[in-house]
Amino acid sequence: MKDFIILERIIGIDIGLRNTGYGIIDFDQKSEKIIEGGVIKTDSKKNLDERLLTIFKDLDFIYKKYSPKYSSMEDLHSRYRNLKTAIIMGHARGVACAVSALNKVPVYHYQPTQIKNVITGSGRADKNQMIKTIANRLNSPAITNEHVADAFATSICHWVMFSSIKKV
Repeated sequence: MKDFIILERIIGIDIGLRNTGYGIIDFDQKSEKIIEGGVIKTDSKKNLDERLLTIFKDLDFIYKKYSPKYSSMEDLHSRYRNLKTAIIMGHARGVACAVSALNKVPVYHYQPTQIKNVITGSGRADKNQMIKTIANRLNSPAITNEHVADAFATSICHWVMFSSIKKV
């Protein structure tokens, strides 16, 4: 009897108003394969509503093109220096959640320290450590952008958490 291979396509999203990273990986029990990764950039000279619309349209295009099965993103953390930043990040996260719902893709949320711990073994890993670890794990030295690396890390985190739940 052949092994039954379950293929899961997961999009990880690193939310930001200026730069929203995304990373799509196909996972099975034995491998992980990068499908696409990039950054959605918004023009800081534009109004908030226009910037959110850019994120919405670009993410919707990505979802329609790559058809992920699951979406994974960081939870909002409580250490924002000011309330306005937290509210703006909440808007951007809401847009990403709405795009996911529109495309009928469930969203899973993880704490930043949880993602770092799954990826590096330390919840206090810095950006450079995350980039290097992701580039090495995915055998892709071209991953040098922190937003893309964080998005791939979020995708991997969901696969690790999802896989451990399925084994129970």
